[in-house]
Amino acid sequence: AFTVNQYQTLQGRLSALRWSPTLRFIGVGGLMYTASSVQGSFEALRSMNAVTHFTHYTVAHAHLGLYGFVSFVFFGAMYFVMPRITAREWPYPALITAHFWLVSSGFALYFVSLTTAGWLQGMAMLDAARPVMDSVAVTLPYLKGRSVGGAFMVLGHLVFAAHFMALTLGFGPQRDKPALFRQLFRKAATA
Repeated sequence: AFTVNQYQTLQGRLSALRWSPTLRFIGVGGLMYTASSVQGSFEALRSMNAVTHFTHYTVAHAHLGLYGFVSFVFFGAMYFVMPRITAREWPYPALITAHFWLVSSGFALYFVSLTTAGWLQGMAMLDAARPVMDSVAVTLPYLKGRSVGGAFMVLGHLVFAAHFMALTLGFGPQRDKPALFRQLFRKAATA
């Protein structure tokens, strides 16, 4: 229902996702909610659950809902609410772009790594001929990928925190218009 509502609301205005930081974060968060719901439905199937239960796959699924949905919507809400609370626009739109791409790419790497690790781990645990330690060893390269993805996410959070502090403490340029992604693209095209 959430995704259908979002799509119907934006119908004919999907280009707003390119310009609005709030809408981009909340839109991606909504897609993560839908993906989490679909993945959870498949994970409930007995044949799938036999492979994925007690593996990193379930951790990836939990993060898809918790980080992918909740955090992205939270960030979108902060980008909308804070200028209204402080009566000041976000000073550096480039930091919003950096934040979005760091957490998006970091989360994508994190999620794909854990999902793949969990599937391989489950397959190894179901093979009675393999020792249990094989199910741990097979995940190690993917856990490194998860760590790299997590580092990108943390870096994105630090960018957000620095930008949040600049906004609340009044640092940076005073802007009289909303911080939209469009302005970044126009500057790049005219430069």
